[in-house]
Amino acid sequence: MIDAHIHCFPETPFSQSKEWAETKNEKYWLSLVNPENSRSLQSWNSRERTLSVMREAKLDQAILLGWYWEHQSTCIWHNELMASWQKQSPNQFITFASILPNQNVIEQLEYAQSMGFKGVGELHPSIQKFSENKRHWFQMAEWCVQENWPLNLHVTESLNLPHPGYRATPFDCYLELAKQFPELKMILAHWGGGIPFFEQNPKLKPLLKNTFYDTAASPLLYNSDIFKNVIAMVGAEKILFGSDYPLKLYPKTQTQAHTKPFIDEITKEAHLSKDDLDAIFSDNIQRLLGTGDRII
Repeated sequence: MIDAHIHCFPETPFSQSKEWAETKNEKYWLSLVNPENSRSLQSWNSRERTLSVMREAKLDQAILLGWYWEHQSTCIWHNELMASWQKQSPNQFITFASILPNQNVIEQLEYAQSMGFKGVGELHPSIQKFSENKRHWFQMAEWCVQENWPLNLHVTESLNLPHPGYRATPFDCYLELAKQFPELKMILAHWGGGIPFFEQNPKLKPLLKNTFYDTAASPLLYNSDIFKNVIAMVGAEKILFGSDYPLKLYPKTQTQAHTKPFIDEITKEAHLSKDDLDAIFSDNIQRLLGTGDRII
């Protein structure tokens, strides 16, 4: 079993969130971890704590995703932290890089590759200014195609109730990437924010042939029917299990983030076949990473 969407967040950006974010000039991060008039669902984790949560959930491996930082220096800081986790636990962690698509994007990608990274993400087109830096986003996408790297992108529904950090992501940027780079393996986080529905359009479906959807933060967004519904629309072969750990998925009952309750919800309440579960929990992400039948 593989979790295709977790994060590596040390304590300092949480315990000293205002000072840390101001030093790094990461204003959006501060709005998430220190929201006004509410409590953040984000939490921090250590490598040891993450491995313990994985053992509890019977996860063999997890993909450490980067974050959609607003500055290249913060991306480098985060990549080096993730690389250290992967070096200490090489059989448990696969790493995707934090990248800021700017004039140094190829240099950033090559540095991440030299550290053993296998993909890019989680990136955010709105926070990281897709429209203003489209040329650099395209450079990154072309490089990912050449190196067979998946690209994980944050997606937020265009229609939702306001909540801390909510910023709707325009769907046209994802479609533009898919059209310009048809071989790009694009993973749209959080069920693609509803984009699977638009695959029902026969003109759009071929363009989204290499687009996949992860289940990160699903319990905060949808009930367990989402699994059957999206399978009916796009097929189980396009869905990847992701938890978004260390996000608190069940805030009414959790004081700490855990992955096992989400896995239990999927296996007991989503009413999926064994083949669908195998595809979602392991087969699909292994195919995207080009690792054959098994990663380990």
